[in-house]
Amino acid sequence: MKIIYFVITVVVVAGALALVGQKKGDIPKKLVKDYNYVIGTQTVGSKYQFTDESMLVETARQIKDMGSNLLKFSMHPRYCTENYGLPENKEITSLTKLAQLEPSVKEVLNMDFKYYHIWVYGFSQYLPEPPGQKNDTTQIKFIGGYSDYYANALYEELYELTTYMLKEFNNSGKVFYLGNWEGDWHLRWDYDRTKPADEETLAGISKWFKIRQKAIDDAKRDTKYENVEIYHYIEVNLVQRAIELGDKVLTNSVLKDVNPDYVSYSTYDVTNPPKTEIELNKKLKNALDYIQSYLPPKDGLPEGKRVWIGEYGNPFISHGEELQNERAKWVIKAGLEWEAPFILFWEMYNNEIKKETGEQVGYWMIDDEGKKQKIWYTHNQFYKESQRFLEGYYKEHNEVPSNSTFGKAALKFKALK
Repeated sequence: MKIIYFVITVVVVAGALALVGQKKGDIPKKLVKDYNYVIGTQTVGSKYQFTDESMLVETARQIKDMGSNLLKFSMHPRYCTENYGLPENKEITSLTKLAQLEPSVKEVLNMDFKYYHIWVYGFSQYLPEPPGQKNDTTQIKFIGGYSDYYANALYEELYELTTYMLKEFNNSGKVFYLGNWEGDWHLRWDYDRTKPADEETLAGISKWFKIRQKAIDDAKRDTKYENVEIYHYIEVNLVQRAIELGDKVLTNSVLKDVNPDYVSYSTYDVTNPPKTEIELNKKLKNALDYIQSYLPPKDGLPEGKRVWIGEYGNPFISHGEELQNERAKWVIKAGLEWEAPFILFWEMYNNEIKKETGEQVGYWMIDDEGKKQKIWYTHNQFYKESQRFLEGYYKEHNEVPSNSTFGKAALKFKALK
């Protein structure tokens, strides 16, 4: 019996020592690399660059070098014009071929990013614009209603893309969110926010979103894959008109009917007008609550909020470097308090130039002379502090923190002071 007791004691002690050893162990590098640090940025339509690489690849590398594991960019027939100025390839006639045949697009998809937010617009829906011009009616075919012809073509194109990406990135650990740019401007394609929404176009855009969600869902159902995820999101932007005036916008007219996986909110209508942090904090959280209230419950998604901040920012030309950075911190802190899954600054390089003067408007983290702005350093420091927090938390708990726990800790980071 003494021998049995001795064996049991040795096993128990060994087990306890093993647990202690686990708790004092270093966090695996993969957990640090793959953790969702919430804040990030994007790259579309930059007006300058500094290397011989394509603008898309250069800016993606800048985002990676800053410390981010998230890339937001566009897959669109405009890949060869204003979005990235890449060489036109006549063989690229679909989103899948864009992913396969365009070297820069292929390269960034294979970069070491964990999270991808991608605006996807079908080649099957697009008519070329006159050189040097941009007209959104060439890409949106749901004005006044959405025909089955275009709906079926879009379904096939997005189904094919989703299937390809699930197979191509199988077991990669990557997470793709496929969505659209500011959808309320598609609903009001003349950019007149004061006009009432056209009912037939409302029905058309709702059908457009449903087709996008269904194509992704069906491809996931029909494809064998593991350790890769693809979700669909809708981006909205004119939320305040619904809250304050009762106007029909995507949030109160489409979201409940479509019930997308996620919603991105381009937040300029609540983040640029406020003069104080208190006012901005209140307006932003109120808008996020309003959007979330129109999302019915949905199975098969990770726990947590389903609305994120897809765009925010203030132009350097009117705010300067200090205020641009300070106001960004206001948004980041409000988003973390609300537990938004992502908070994305617009953007790495500036994409707007004043027509009258040729000046850079300054939606940037790195300016047109290559100078890193304070907002760049805020993000860079935030990532460094995040990793130190993860390392300490893992040593104590032998697991990574929940998004909620991380967000509460991040609010105390020096980067946000």
